[in-house]
Parts: sequence; C-alpha cells; structure tokens
Amino acid sequence: MQLIDFVDACDMSSKTELEIFELLCYYQMREAGTVSFSVKKMLAVYGEAGLPAPERKAMEKQAKKSPRFRPHGIEGTLRFASGVVGSLDKAYGHLWSGGAVHSASASASAASSMPVDVSLPDFAAACNMSSRTGAEQFELLCYYRMRENGIKLFAARDMTDIYTGAGLTAPERSVLKKDIKGHASFVPRGIDGSVEFTPSAVRTLDGLYGRMWDGGTQAQPADRASPKAASGGAEVLSEERFCGKREGLDRLIVQINSSYRDGSFDACASVMRRLLESVLILSFQANGIESEIRGTGGDYLGFGDIIKKAAASSVLGLPQKGIDISAVSRVGDYAGKGPMYTFGANDINAVRTGYRNVLETLYESAKLT
Repeated sequence: MQLIDFVDACDMSSKTELEIFELLCYYQMREAGTVSFSVKKMLAVYGEAGLPAPERKAMEKQAKKSPRFRPHGIEGTLRFASGVVGSLDKAYGHLWSGGAVHSASASASAASSMPVDVSLPDFAAACNMSSRTGAEQFELLCYYRMRENGIKLFAARDMTDIYTGAGLTAPERSVLKKDIKGHASFVPRGIDGSVEFTPSAVRTLDGLYGRMWDGGTQAQPADRASPKAASGGAEVLSEERFCGKREGLDRLIVQINSSYRDGSFDACASVMRRLLESVLILSFQANGIESEIRGTGGDYLGFGDIIKKAAASSVLGLPQKGIDISAVSRVGDYAGKGPMYTFGANDINAVRTGYRNVLETLYESAKLT
C-alpha cells in the first residue's frame, strides 16, 4: 500500500514521536521486509510520508529506551521486541489485505529473474518518451533498467548511454540532478546523489508498464492521469474531519477528493490551490489582519504574495508549528514544468500530508473548528 495512505489510516498526526517512528518501521517491515531499523535511514521515510523528521539523536535515545524495540547490530540498529509485531498486525495488518506485500525490492528481484524481452526502443515508443519532461524521462528509464537488469540505485552520471539507446538526447547532468531532486518517485540513497524508487512509485509504474514484461503484452497508453494510483476510497482530505464547517469549503473538498479518485489530478491540484487560498483569506479575516493581504486598490494580493504573508505571520501559527506552507502551496503550480506537463498521483501524494496539516492549522486559525 502507499505510504501516504498508511499515514492517513493510522492518523499519525495524533501520534507521539515514538509512536510515529514505530509505525513507520512497521510499514518498512511490511512493504520491504526490513527487520532491522536505523534511525538515520528512517529519517528518509519521514520525508516520503510528508511528516516532519525528528531530531536524530533525540529519536535514537527515545527508541533505545522504548520496551518495544531491542538492540540489533553493532551500528545501533534496532528491531521490534517480542510480541510487538503481533500487536501491530492486529491493529494494522488488515491494510495489506491479509498480508499481501508488494515492495520495491520485491519488484526489483522479480525483474532481475525475468527474461530480457523488451527492447529499449520499443519501451521508449510505448511510453511516448520523446514528449516527456526531463524528470519523467529519467523516471521511465530508471524503471526500464530496474525491470531489465534488476538495478535499484540510479545516478544521473550513469544514465547517458541509456538515453542514447532510447533515441533521446541526454540532458545536462546538473539540470537533471535539479529535476530529480525532491521528485516524489524517488528517495535519496547516497552522498553521490543516487536515488531509489519508493514502493508506491514502483506500484504505479508496474500498473502502467509492467504488462510489457508479462508475456510481451503492450503497455497501456502512457497516461500520467491514470486513476489506478488513487482507487477505492482514497481521500486527499478527510471529509469527516474537514467538512461541515462552511458550505463553500465543503464543496471544494468534495471536488478535491472526487477528482483524485477519478484520476483527474490536474483538476484536483487546481482545486487544492483554490481551497488553500480561500482558507488563508478566512484566516487573515478571522484574526483582524485582512488589510495585510489587500493591495493599495483594495483588491486581494496574488496567491504567491498571500503565501509569503502567511509564512511570515506570527498570528496564524504556521512557522511555530514547523509547517512549510511554501512547499505545500506549490501544488497546482505549473511554473517551470513545461507547457505539456500534466499532474499525476505522485504530485498530489508528495504534498498530501503536509497540505492536510497546513489546513488543520488554518482551520483553527480561521475559527472553523
């Protein structure tokens, strides 16, 4: 299951630091088969989950003192104490539908044992790769290498030949590094800038292109707006938690969730931006500082300027709670992405938890709770 969905299902925003660490370790165990946990390595999982990472030394101290962990290894790694996994399985195991696990490492292992029966030019053509952005091309070429060669770590410096093989012009390395930094499909894995796929990215890519390796069937059309990544009852925002405060906002929230489930991710991102702007204005109004976001002619400032005012305001409470509203506000922003860019599930998932946390704070500030 996607990490972002696990975060929501566990209501992690209400948990203590130690409980969040324990749950993220459990997720890693279920998804990747990890049994030994390093606080240092787990900090990257916090980023994937859209959660603020704790201070490393303080977290190490808490985890070592917890009766739910035991020392495991000379490097300070930990494992679950006896009985803990059973209790976590009882509470959350149903999220994996009886324990079925699909992980990035499992996919890579399976890929390495499959016959090499998909040529790079055929894959590039099936994905319509020539029309993709630099970051999208890198993601797809990394996926091809994973499926064909079982490679799990990817670095910009090692990708020149595969661009050529796909009939593409390799981008300038510094530009490519900038494109993939912070990309929702990857997590950093080395000081040399190498990255690894997140489990959710592998599932999404398998759903779109994996069938090319299953009996040679052609891939689905290369559509970033596939609804597969947001099936079922997935929500960007909990309607139970956020709705019922103001009718106009409720309608926006319903639109956000319905477009996300339908795979209309561009529409979802646009309405998320609209909702954030509306709640920001209500927050400034409720605190008697609306004049700060009005220009000399009386009109409201642009969205970007309102974000800057909110980030700098001590009244709204955002800086004090460590919430990066500037990062969240980029949802729905096409600047620098190119005229043909379309949003996918990963673009929404990358900010989903942070977006929810920002809205919770602003709802409180706007007295909508």
